[in-house]
Amino acid sequence: MTTTARAVLAAGLVKLNLWNTVTQAYNGFGDELDADKFEIKPNFEEKISESRSHKDYGQARASVVLPKPTELTIELAAATVQALAMQFQGLVQNLTQASGSFANQDFTLTALDQWLPLGKRSISDSGFEFKNAAGTVTYDLGTHYEMNWLRGLVRFHSTAAGAPVAAAVLKLSGAYGAVDGKKILGGRVTQVRCQAQFDGQNMVDGSPVEADVHECVLGSNNGFDFLGSDFSSITLSGKIVTPPGKTEGYEIRLPGAST
Repeated sequence: MTTTARAVLAAGLVKLNLWNTVTQAYNGFGDELDADKFEIKPNFEEKISESRSHKDYGQARASVVLPKPTELTIELAAATVQALAMQFQGLVQNLTQASGSFANQDFTLTALDQWLPLGKRSISDSGFEFKNAAGTVTYDLGTHYEMNWLRGLVRFHSTAAGAPVAAAVLKLSGAYGAVDGKKILGGRVTQVRCQAQFDGQNMVDGSPVEADVHECVLGSNNGFDFLGSDFSSITLSGKIVTPPGKTEGYEIRLPGAST
């Protein structure tokens, strides 16, 4: 007996295979990503020949529908580094730092009341201190200066009693932790060329639904609100391309479906 769902309410996950502009090859499909939209939108242009005869003026004597590039919109919920890089048109680079310490190191106080970099991130507050050049005065955290421990920034206050003067050379002691992360250089990649896969099922009857996009070129032109009152999504949109060796840009498969 053949059964067919009377409606479609699909759920699933998306995988992307990004084109590497350096190696001129695809990197390979990555992990499955949570997505809130995977929309394929066929387009067409209608050409109409209108009659100018006095008998049927304005009526169509011929009409033809011509295909136009198919659009693809992917809305990702997963905040992976790669997804955020696509959102910000960026390149991904490693952000690394070995652990170490400042051992009575010279630090030139180039300005007061401004955040100054220590040259290292992930600073530990344990054993951290600033002294004057002679090592006879220890400056107080919270009184003479304040710290941004994660970024490795310090700001000395000009109004604090006993504060050092601008251009003074201080002695810095303390430790910093290892950092193993990523950074995104925004605005470096204006388009994302990739392959896309959707693996899901129709929640109405549990039947599988699959989609393979052989090639597409996507971009991001929507904002990403870091302080939004709701979850922020990553929206990529563009056109599906028919690559060499294919007669179509994408396939939709319904494994096990009856005809």
